[in-house]
Amino acid sequence: MRFSEIRPGVHACLMDNQTANAGFVATERGAVVIDTLNTPARGRQLASSVRSATAGQVFLVINTHWHYDHTFGNQAFDAPVIAHCSLSTELANAAARDLMPVAIAAWVSEHPEDRWMADELELVYPSIAFEGRLVLDLAPFRMILHHLGGHTPDSSVVDLPEEGVLFAGDLVFEGRVPFLRQANIKDTIQALGRIESLGARTVVPGHGEPCDTSYVGQIRGYLEALQEQVGQLIARGREKADILDSDKLPQWWTDDRPELVRANVERAYEEQIKRLEPD
Repeated sequence: MRFSEIRPGVHACLMDNQTANAGFVATERGAVVIDTLNTPARGRQLASSVRSATAGQVFLVINTHWHYDHTFGNQAFDAPVIAHCSLSTELANAAARDLMPVAIAAWVSEHPEDRWMADELELVYPSIAFEGRLVLDLAPFRMILHHLGGHTPDSSVVDLPEEGVLFAGDLVFEGRVPFLRQANIKDTIQALGRIESLGARTVVPGHGEPCDTSYVGQIRGYLEALQEQVGQLIARGREKADILDSDKLPQWWTDDRPELVRANVERAYEEQIKRLEPD
């Protein structure tokens, strides 16, 4: 866990791709935490670090989206959680699939290091919900929450326009292949364009190092090329297996996770085929 003060009072908690990043903003009322990491223990570590850095309490938590690596630390904070109005439903649906006692027992039997999932995990759902946009005037900062969707239906960003800082959640992955297995690629492209238009000088990604909007444009370009070229191959009658093995598709520039590169192609294929199906 490594902290970087992006602007005075605005901090990124960078996890060096061990898990998702987080962040916090030190306001006059106390700290606002943005995402809470992937385990209760890491959430507690984050809470302790924020208290030490600000000499105050955390009075508000924001979740950018429901994914576990951004929400499993919620229980470490005695503060209301704010998120898009669909996050609770998305998280509850995922929990019903993945976090029933029998599912946790099966997982822990194969991953004993995750015993905490059975012993101490408590899901904490948002108690404050917003729809399209929410402005928080928390002196000396103005924070604007924008619902953009894309990575997940509930994905939102936290913009501090006067500071030129934007917390992007998992709409932005820096230095590694974007994760698209549950994404709507078309909506993600639109969301990335929206992030670019907001004009932040520094974008804190969900994973990786802070970047700028030119990097966001690179991700958008990769997704646009992926979408277009998969569509062209489908139009030529290529089968799914052939498309997945094609050497003509755009690769993410790092190519560090070939399984995710292939998964992104599969996601693009499924999305294109669904659009071609009759209503």
